[in-house]
Amino acid sequence: MKSRLLESVAVVVAIALSACSSSQVPRDESAGAGGSPSSGGGAAEGGAAASGAGAGATTSSGGAKSTGGTNGGGTGITPGAGNGGSIGSGGTTSAGAGGTNDAGGESNAGTRNGGNGGAGATMGMGATAGSGGTDGGAATGAGGTLEGGANAGAGMGGSGPRPKVTAAPGTTLVKVDTSVRHQSFEGWGTSLCWWANKVGGWSPEARNAVVDAVVNPTTGLGYTIFRYNIGGGENPSHEHMGEFREMPGFSPSQGVWDWDADANQRAILRRIVETGENVILEAFSNSPPYWMTKSGCASGSADGSNNLKDDAYDDFADYLTEVVAHYRDTYGIVFRTLEPLNEPNANWWKSNGSQEGCHFSPSNQERIIREVAAKLAQKGLTETTVSAADENSMDDAYNNMRGFSAETFAAIGQINVHSYAGSKRAEVRELATSKGKRLWQSESGPLGQNINGDIEAALFMAGRIIQDLRELQPEAWLDWQVADPSRSWASLWLDDAAQTFMPLKRFYMHAGFSRFIRPGAVFVDVDHRDMVAALSADSRTVTIVVRNGDTMASKGFTFDLTALPSVGTAVQVHRTSRTENLAPLDPIPIQNFSFVATLPAFSVTTFVVALQ
Repeated sequence: MKSRLLESVAVVVAIALSACSSSQVPRDESAGAGGSPSSGGGAAEGGAAASGAGAGATTSSGGAKSTGGTNGGGTGITPGAGNGGSIGSGGTTSAGAGGTNDAGGESNAGTRNGGNGGAGATMGMGATAGSGGTDGGAATGAGGTLEGGANAGAGMGGSGPRPKVTAAPGTTLVKVDTSVRHQSFEGWGTSLCWWANKVGGWSPEARNAVVDAVVNPTTGLGYTIFRYNIGGGENPSHEHMGEFREMPGFSPSQGVWDWDADANQRAILRRIVETGENVILEAFSNSPPYWMTKSGCASGSADGSNNLKDDAYDDFADYLTEVVAHYRDTYGIVFRTLEPLNEPNANWWKSNGSQEGCHFSPSNQERIIREVAAKLAQKGLTETTVSAADENSMDDAYNNMRGFSAETFAAIGQINVHSYAGSKRAEVRELATSKGKRLWQSESGPLGQNINGDIEAALFMAGRIIQDLRELQPEAWLDWQVADPSRSWASLWLDDAAQTFMPLKRFYMHAGFSRFIRPGAVFVDVDHRDMVAALSADSRTVTIVVRNGDTMASKGFTFDLTALPSVGTAVQVHRTSRTENLAPLDPIPIQNFSFVATLPAFSVTTFVVALQ
């Protein structure tokens, strides 16, 4: 299920629109520890120590772990106060340009005749800003900026003429346009195997705390989409899969059912359903039960070829749909989609492997898709449709699925693809659109990357998310899993013996996206390759995520908001960096439908602008 463009910093800017405005709108496939498959090499075992006030020392797998970092007084997963500068007295601009100034300084107030005040003076990190200078006798709004920050002035709206926005000195001009719409967004999520197989065995109180960190939209990740793994079940005489990767199956032999199996993962699933908001569920398979396979092994065939017995397609479809029916009838849990495949074109699914897996050639993919769809219909499971094909490579997904017959596409309700490998994001998007199918990026992670520490893992994944959202344009984006033995694959670090967890830098990075771009949002245009922008479901906020690819230097941007129907007066700020964990910073003012922000190297910053 897996598959570093690091060089990036994510910045989230949520821009509030006026209430009266018009609506505008991976993981591990190898025998090695950690979250990478055999196809691309393992992710680094070592990582930076727990996110906290400092960068944290690195620790190898199994080494000592910090007990939860703090940041500006914050503890655990609650953001700390952060290190940002305050807004105080500051300089104003001359001729609208605004002088720059290092931390703690202020520029001379300038005046000019006519029009509105120019861009407020920019400040270095930690600088203060305050009242602006005059402009033809009219006082400007609050001037100066935070960290190279935003223009002074009040928010604005209406249908009158918009000012021409030019880039402040030393910044790049970026325009956000809510009239250009892209994909509607269903939300963020993760699969449950294998972390749920571990955490589900903890005490109810301990496992519920982990679930809350995943589903809570205020203090957690706010995930709403979850993929439940229907285990095939391995031959009981085999002992070769990794710990917690050997998922229990429900049919240990032909004609025998064990509905008590998989208690751990089921405990997590049921808690998610009880406490999550508007949860969407998918069931997926990595392998048929071992007794349906040619090799007698649920990790694959001897040579990585098709492993499902030629006469067992109907049996496998019956197995998967019986599990779906059982969960509906026994627990009231409805899976919206059922995926019988996982990276089926890959050739690394071989017997005696570290996890379940099964190769299916394209023609055999079509066969099992149609068999499963027929069984769903036969059993009256009308609320569940088939998803496919969860290829590791987007290129494989496009090249194989475009050859599927009309009959096969009629049996598919949703296209799933992993973004570990390949470059055909736009082609997969076009295929899904042309076939009228919903598209999910259903699994990703730092497959085959040499990740050096927690912050690097966070920034690599921020870049992956942005590229996927811009080019693949999926309706949902899912992580492989929120916890993993390899830190670079994890948002939460688990201590199984103590039944405790600790959020890592990836947790705060993901939260910088997922707490602010919520289900129902629509992605809109922003003309920079390292950014995404999304309009909220209620058309009251726009979120902009910016990726800074420089590991050492900051980058400045002037954000042109003239294509928005209205904006508020100030931007609320949160940031994750080497020393901050989604820490709240001081607000940045907006003037003339624009603001300026300097983005520190290696950071994820969230800006929320209050309504007028």
